[in-house]
Amino acid sequence: MFQRIVVGYDGSAGARVALRMAFEMAAADHAALTIVAVEEHLPHYGPVVGELEEERSVGELDCRGWLTVALAEAGKRGIAASADLRAGHAAQALATAATEHDADLLILGRSGHSAIWGRFIGSTAEKAARHARCSVLIANQEQPGEHADDHTTG
Repeated sequence: MFQRIVVGYDGSAGARVALRMAFEMAAADHAALTIVAVEEHLPHYGPVVGELEEERSVGELDCRGWLTVALAEAGKRGIAASADLRAGHAAQALATAATEHDADLLILGRSGHSAIWGRFIGSTAEKAARHARCSVLIANQEQPGEHADDHTTG
């Protein structure tokens, strides 16, 4: 059904559920899978050049770690996957990645915002869904029979 799937991954509980769904769908459809991590935690104040580079370096290391874990899990499952590390606002970067990879499905995990906060600002997943040019699947953070404190991807 889907030929090219992009999944956003940041190591969070919602992202782990999204990644598992992406693995299942990619395996079932023999689809190309791209796992995208977005480094967006830059200082919200006027940093000096050294501080900005340090923040980028820390954020990039986190993203590379998430991608390494996700690719290893894909390999264990026999799923060929590629990684894409991006910088910027997560919602925009994920929608852009889906377009650039010519994805026909973008899979994202729902964040842990409270209902009031989520309605006020919207979640990254909801914002990305509004801008994506393909179908979007937003995975709930916890699936039946799972627990939010389960930190495995398998």
